[in-house]
Amino acid sequence: MKAVILSSFGSPDALEIREVPTPSPAAGEVLVQVKAAGICHHDILHRAGKLPGAKAGVVLGHETAGEVVAVGTGVITHRVGDPVVIYQRQFCGMCRNCLRGRQDMCRALGLPAVDTVGGYAEYVCVPAPMAIQVPRGLPWQAAALSCCPIGTSLRALRTLAGTNPGDTVLITGASGGLGIHQIQIVRALGARSIAVTSSPAKAEHLKSLGADEVIVSPDLKFSAQAWQLTNKQGVDVAIDNLGMTLPETLRAMAQGGSVVVLGNIDGKPVDVLPGLLIGRRIRVMGSGSATLEDIRHALSMLASGQIRPIISAELPFTEIRTAHAMLDDKSVEGRVVMQGWT
Repeated sequence: MKAVILSSFGSPDALEIREVPTPSPAAGEVLVQVKAAGICHHDILHRAGKLPGAKAGVVLGHETAGEVVAVGTGVITHRVGDPVVIYQRQFCGMCRNCLRGRQDMCRALGLPAVDTVGGYAEYVCVPAPMAIQVPRGLPWQAAALSCCPIGTSLRALRTLAGTNPGDTVLITGASGGLGIHQIQIVRALGARSIAVTSSPAKAEHLKSLGADEVIVSPDLKFSAQAWQLTNKQGVDVAIDNLGMTLPETLRAMAQGGSVVVLGNIDGKPVDVLPGLLIGRRIRVMGSGSATLEDIRHALSMLASGQIRPIISAELPFTEIRTAHAMLDDKSVEGRVVMQGWT
């Protein structure tokens, strides 16, 4: 089969298409023919060698949807022909975290393309529990994005922050792959969104996606504007997709507000005032990938039309270098999805 191999850390030129053996499912595994694979910023960091634990010589990609084409012995949950999305990390199913439904916190195994094989390939073989059933008729592109960014965002907004109808939600990095889907989730939950972007050119696009308010802040000093837009009450919930904006996000919070940190773009420390957290009773939480249950909910919301996947470009895997360069240049407003080999 064909697969995209990260030959070494560096530019998009480090991504090479090679012929590799097609895997066969062992007991308890399923073989999935890849129909669509999204490109996440996680992939960009891995390719550049900026991801802890990252390795070269692997297949990248953790936003993978496809069709089951073979099942190993003992698999009773899947059949050939089933449409599935692959959970974005391996989990053991037996540890304390797995048994309480926190597959995202399992430490027993690893992450796709870090310790396992990713989805930039014609086929991928995974344990059957990692292959989540997709509603029939849901486009492959939509299914591929159900884990990350949509499931990840749904977990942050609903499960962790507990966003309620009538809440005001601040979203930093709103024009990125996470933010543009969070705007839709906020609306589906009956809340009001304030989207923050550093680019004036992206403001109208965010409005068209359903953002109630858009703050254009090239220097990312947005708390004063957020304060004005909430009648000097502050926002109830904030999703920080950038990390370096956390101090500014905290200044925009209402009393008793909740902040969920999803991004750490530049990886540098930030200054946080303990007195601000204490005085306003602000709750700050870190979050990462979704759980299996979060992804099932994301798939249902996609199937019902409550959320639509925002896709900037669809390219064949042979154009993988072009796709990564698009993300490097920040020339996309949504996900780039890879499909097919011609």
